[in-house]
Amino acid sequence: MINKEKSKVLFVEADNHFTDILLSFLTLPLGRIMKLLEKHYGEEAPTIGSLNTLYHSLADLDSSHFCTESAKLILLNPTSSFEADYERLKLDICDFQPAEDFSCTKCCRRFRSVSMYYDCSTSYCGHCGQYSSLKKVVAKKWSRAGASDGVFTTRTTSFIISDDLHILPSVTGLVGIISILGITDTDKSEPIKVTLGFTEIMNLLKASLISQTPLSDIILNKTRQMNNSIIVESEPEASLHHTEREENPKSKKMILKVTVHKSTGKLLYAQAEEDFVQFLFSFLNIPLGGVERLVAGKTCIKTINNLYRSIADLLDTKYFKTPSMKNRLVKLNLHHGCISENHMLPLTEECLPASYFDLKQFYSRKFPNGKGNFLKKKRTYKVTDDLTVTPFCIVAILSSLNEMKIPISDVKELELQIGLEEGLRILKASLTSISALNEGLMNRISEQSQKCV
Repeated sequence: MINKEKSKVLFVEADNHFTDILLSFLTLPLGRIMKLLEKHYGEEAPTIGSLNTLYHSLADLDSSHFCTESAKLILLNPTSSFEADYERLKLDICDFQPAEDFSCTKCCRRFRSVSMYYDCSTSYCGHCGQYSSLKKVVAKKWSRAGASDGVFTTRTTSFIISDDLHILPSVTGLVGIISILGITDTDKSEPIKVTLGFTEIMNLLKASLISQTPLSDIILNKTRQMNNSIIVESEPEASLHHTEREENPKSKKMILKVTVHKSTGKLLYAQAEEDFVQFLFSFLNIPLGGVERLVAGKTCIKTINNLYRSIADLLDTKYFKTPSMKNRLVKLNLHHGCISENHMLPLTEECLPASYFDLKQFYSRKFPNGKGNFLKKKRTYKVTDDLTVTPFCIVAILSSLNEMKIPISDVKELELQIGLEEGLRILKASLTSISALNEGLMNRISEQSQKCV
C-alpha cells in the first residue's frame, strides 16, 4: 500500500519468504555484511560507521601478524551459525558457500557434515590433523524447493511490514495495524504489486543500514536519492545500562594508551597491544542481531532496531518455523570457534552435535595460542579514531602529526583501562560513527584528563 502521490510506502503485506529474507539480515556477521556490500557495490559501497575501515585494516594487515594464515582468512570470511539455513531461503544474498573441507581416507564418515569446520589448507586433514592423501569433501546443499516450508517463519503466515521494518502478523487485523503503524488518510492509499529480485534485496540490505525508509527507497525506486552515509537514530546515553549482560569472569581489563589533542580534547590515536586489536577484529564475527542484543535493541539504526524488536516482541511462537526459532533469532549465537575463553563481551557460541567429540587437535592447529586467539602475542598497534589498525611506528606517527600541523607540545598521553562498558560503547559506535574510538571512550578520556589536571 502506497500513498497516491507515490512518495511513500505505507506498509507491505508479504508472505513468509520475504519475511525470512528480512530476518536473515539479523543473522549475518558484521564482517559478512561488509564483504557482501563491497562485492556487490564495489567503490560505491555504503559507509557503515567505522566497520569499513576496520575490515580493510584486517585485509591489509600482513599475515605475519596472525598465528596462522587461516586465522586471518577466518576473520575475513566470518561464518554464521545459520549457514545451513541460507540455502533454503527463496532468494539467497548471503554469499552461501557449500561447506567443504579436505579429509584423508582414514577419517570416519561421521565428519562428513563439515559445515562446523574452518579449513583453509590443503596440506593436512581437517579432522585428524594427519598429513596424508586428501580428497575434497563437499557438504550436500539443500534444495531450494524446500524453501516452501519456511526457514525462520511458518509458510502459512503472512506479515505486515512498515516502511521502517516493523513486522506484524497479518492476523493483527486492519484496525490494529493502522493504529500501531500510525497511518492516517487511508482513503488516499492505493495497492501495487511488487516483485523483488537479487539486486532489489541487496539494495534493501543497504537501505536498511543507512535509511529510515528502506521500503520506500526500493519499491518506489528512490535509491538514487539515498545517501551512502548512515542515518543515526538518537538514543539516550543511559540506554546501555538496560542491556542484560555479565562480564566474563575470565576476561581481563585491557590497557590502552591514547594520545589526545590538547586544544580540542579529541583522541588522535591509540597505542594498543594485540589483545585490544583482537577484540576489535572480533566485531566482524558478531551477527547484526547479536549486536542488537548486546546493546538492548538500541544500535541507533532505527530500521534494524525495529526488525529485532519485532521478533523479540512477538510473544506467540506459532509464527516461527519451530518453537525454538524465536529464541535462536533473539539470542543469536556465534559460529563455533570464534570466541576465546577470555572474550570480554557476553557472547555464546553454537553447540556442536555430540558426534564432534574431539576438536582439540583441530583448534590447536588453527589457534596455537588458544581457540579464538587470532593474533600473535607481543605486538603493538596504532588504532585511529575510525578503527584503522596499523603496526605501531613512531616515524609514521610523527609524520602524521606534522601533516596535521599539530606540535608535540599540543598532545598528551593518557592510559585507559578498557572493560565491558567501554567495549560495548565502541562496538555500538562502530556501526554508526566514523569516530568510533572517540565516541566509545569519550567519557573515560574526559575523566582521565580531569585527574591529570
